[in-house]
Amino acid sequence: MKLAFIGLGNMGFPMSRNLVNAGYCVYGVNRSKQREYEFEKAGGLIGKSIKELANEMDVIMTCLPLPSDVEDVYLGEEGLISNGKEHLILIDFSTVSPNLNKKIHHEASAKNIEFLDAPISGGTTGAEAGTLSIMVGGEKRTFDQVLPIFNILGGNVYHIGEVGNGSIIKLINQYLVSVHSQAVSEAFVLAEIAGINLDLLTEILSVSYAQSKILERHYTNFISINNFQPGFELGLLHKDVTIVNEMAESYQVDMPLGNKVTELLSEALESDLGKKDMSAMIQLMREKLKIES
Repeated sequence: MKLAFIGLGNMGFPMSRNLVNAGYCVYGVNRSKQREYEFEKAGGLIGKSIKELANEMDVIMTCLPLPSDVEDVYLGEEGLISNGKEHLILIDFSTVSPNLNKKIHHEASAKNIEFLDAPISGGTTGAEAGTLSIMVGGEKRTFDQVLPIFNILGGNVYHIGEVGNGSIIKLINQYLVSVHSQAVSEAFVLAEIAGINLDLLTEILSVSYAQSKILERHYTNFISINNFQPGFELGLLHKDVTIVNEMAESYQVDMPLGNKVTELLSEALESDLGKKDMSAMIQLMREKLKIES
């Protein structure tokens, strides 16, 4: 089975490398050619255009930052569907709206091309370890064909039903991540002002009902060492929650917390925190209260 992976970023690079290490022949494509050279050093193959790959590969995977990137790679003139061969299987690991998933699926089906939306959760740690949660929407028959690939990339793989359902669940996950991130930021700033030791606070919260993966992740990996180099960029979280709000509006569901968190994330972007890790929301809270880290 010939594979290609488009998008060798913080998530895509370790995912594609895991496929190479599992013995697959994998072509890599990335906007930054330096990343392609690194992929080649890791055992991957490079040097083919998206148009060429669409006509030669059996399975092509994408992991891209923005919906506009996804739309261009799939639906552009030089993209996967315009140039794809029959029975090609396309898998998108990006976080986009279910409506975009369905649009891609409609165009793919017209050319007898299979499409799965398969957004992921677990961060760069999960991508490195091959323990991601993968939420897959699409034909069960197609899902079963590529399940061995999913099992290399993830420790928790779910078939959700029709195309778009994977993205719905991922967006709900991102909504909760954003709310938890803001709650952690506010709670820790309150603790700082009250003179509470944050190590002790985290230890106690971690064995109490307030325990969460976000609490543990944000404090242990970022806040405690005051280093906010991104595992997942705050700007991308803003993008995801914006899509959540649009999805909620389409279902006529009011999301007051989602709207408020989106406002705060927008403030963080205005404060030049967009390229920092999402845990850097605490820096916005400190800035508002003039607290030194």
